[in-house]
Formats: sequence, C-alpha cells, structure tokens
Amino acid sequence: LAHKVKITITNTNSSEKYEILTNEAGEAVFQNVIPGVYDINATITLNKTEFTSTFGYTPDADEVIFNASIGQTLVNTENTSKEITLKTARLGDLVIKQIYYAGSHTTQGASFRDQFIEIYNNSNEVIYADGLYLGQAYGVLNNTTTEYVQANGQWDWSRSIGMTVGAVANTDYTYCDYIYQIPGTGNQYPIQPGESIVIAQSALNHKSPLVDNDGEAIEVVNPELTIDLSTADFEVNYTAFRADLGLEPFRSDIENPAVPNLNITYVGRPGAYHATTDMVFDNQGRDSFIIFRAENFNFNDYALPNVLTLTSSTKFFVQIPANIVIDGVETQHVSNNIPKRLPETLDISATKVNTAFSTESVIRKTKQIVDGRTILLDTNNSASDFSIIKANPRGFATN
Repeated sequence: LAHKVKITITNTNSSEKYEILTNEAGEAVFQNVIPGVYDINATITLNKTEFTSTFGYTPDADEVIFNASIGQTLVNTENTSKEITLKTARLGDLVIKQIYYAGSHTTQGASFRDQFIEIYNNSNEVIYADGLYLGQAYGVLNNTTTEYVQANGQWDWSRSIGMTVGAVANTDYTYCDYIYQIPGTGNQYPIQPGESIVIAQSALNHKSPLVDNDGEAIEVVNPELTIDLSTADFEVNYTAFRADLGLEPFRSDIENPAVPNLNITYVGRPGAYHATTDMVFDNQGRDSFIIFRAENFNFNDYALPNVLTLTSSTKFFVQIPANIVIDGVETQHVSNNIPKRLPETLDISATKVNTAFSTESVIRKTKQIVDGRTILLDTNNSASDFSIIKANPRGFATN
C-alpha cells in the first residue's frame, strides 16, 4: 500500500495503548503485546491529491478520512491476527465541540445541575440551528457477555422483538433513550462561522445561590468548582412535561424564562418513560451523543434484545439511521472501558474525563485558525480529536 495507516490497539482493562503504522503490505505488526481484550482502531487521512492518485477521481473535500474499528478483540497466542477494512468517515459542518457530563463537586459545587453540551459551526457559512436534534445514545453498561450481545460486547439489536433489518441493525443505526430538538421556524437561530450554541441542563449562574422549585435555598460552597450558564442559548426543562403527567416540577429543574427550551422529542414510550425529571448526562461517561436532522421524526423504537415479552412497562429505544447523523461523539466510562454505542462510521474511538464530578469536560481540539476563524479537528476519532479542560462554555482547547 502506498499510504501508511495508523493502527491503535487499546487494552480494555488497563487502557494501555500500542500504536504503529502499517508497512508496505498493509500490515501492522505489534511486538510484545500483553494478552488480553483489545479495541482496535485504524485511521488515515488523504489529501485531495493523494485521494485522486489512489482512486482515480477527485473528491469534493480537501481531505478524506478513512476509519475502522473492531471492539472487544481477544489477543493471545491462539488469536494473533485480525483483518480490518477502512471506510470513509462522514464529516459535518456542525460538530459537537464540548461535552460537560462529569458535573461538579456534589456538596461544594453544583453536582449534575451544571451540565451542558456545545455545538459548533465548523464551516465558513451561517448555519441555522432550528430543527436540529440532539440524542443520547444508549448501550450496554458493562462487559457482561450474554447470548444477546455481539462479539464486541454491545447489544445485538438484530434480536430485538419486531426488528426487520437484520444484521445491519448493529452497524447502520444507533439507539437513543433521549432525543431533544432545537425549536425555531427555520431561520430563527443562526450559528455564525466559528461560533457555537450552548445547550444547558439549567441556564443559570451555578456559581450563585439558587432557590429550587420547592422554595429551598441551594448554597454553593465553592463557586470555583462550577460554572455560569446564564448566557446559554438553550436549556432543557421538564416542568411542562411533568405537568401533563400530573407531576410537580423536579426540585432542581429550575427554569430561566429568558432562555428558550428545547423540545422534548423522545424519552421512551408513554407509560414507560426513561425519566421525567431533567436532561441528565451520565457523569461516569456511559452516554454517547449525536446531532442530526430529519424532516419528520418518524423512527421505529425497540426494546432491548434480552426482552422476550413486551408489556406496558417495557422500555423502548428509538432507532436512528447513522447516515442522517451530522456528528457523533462516543464518551467512555471513566475507569472501565465498556462497549461502544456508535457505529464506526460516526466515531471509531471514544473520549472521556478523568473523574466524575470533577468540573472536567471533553473538548474538541483546534486544527487551525484561518483568517481569525478557528477550525476544529474532526477525524471521527474522538480519542485523538478531544482533550480535557475545566468546563468552559464557548472556550477552546489548549491542545
């Protein structure tokens, strides 16, 4: 092969990584690897000239990225080789820039109340946020092997009751327990080139004392451990949702009337909702995130593959085609690697903070600055694309 591919293998138990480039035969030969279970990632970026000389036609983009991944691969003296096929990765003009899921100190900060996600316009044109969907992808929470999971440890969704698409259920789709949508008429919420929108759980200054929905004071012992989200562009509030169910507002779901609310599009089926409290990200990193657009929200939803009988209390997860996803970011458990939720066409690896409730966020690195506009790194390889900072809405990575 004329081009060398970077191959990374990561021990799922110790997180120890080995990384080399393929040789002229397209082989990556690792020496002295400790036996164990590994995630395997491969990536290469070709510029327009390299792509044209290799494939015989000129691509639209200046760069084309190829990625591949194989999860939960046993490496020992009897299993010493694996074949991996590279595929082109879809890159979008909107990217998930920063995810603050860790939260802050549970007694001295704001706990989970100050979580947010930031979406960035990585293009040189205005993009309207109106109608954009944000989804939290769901999957296996541990590394338990059962007959209902695939070889990579993730659910075998092809076995869900009512599934009709076969094996591609596991490769061409992702499954979400929560979906939110940005409101708007179509040109109401512009994102300028090189700028972003911040979606807060609660768009408040979490550094200041608050009064919750029960009228009780919430003190902030150490304001430096949390952040100010009062200038967020959007928030998610469940007050109206709960009122429709005859429920009082969740005590810490405090609304900022000056900030628009996202529409709550999907939280499971009525009578078996995943939650009726607030938009809460898993502080251990066991979520993954996607943004996408669709003319109509008309997608199938399915129970987990190990559910053999459907009842009124069965939890369902909505199936989103990977080919409509604009960007996806896999986040990983802070201490124990768990199976990936997103197809490799969306993200071949994962990013994570060091510790839960640490005020740490993951943020996309800067690729370059052109005429004052920051262009963020986007190779669909989050382990390389992201770094860790103290949560900073609209800030940038120090790389």
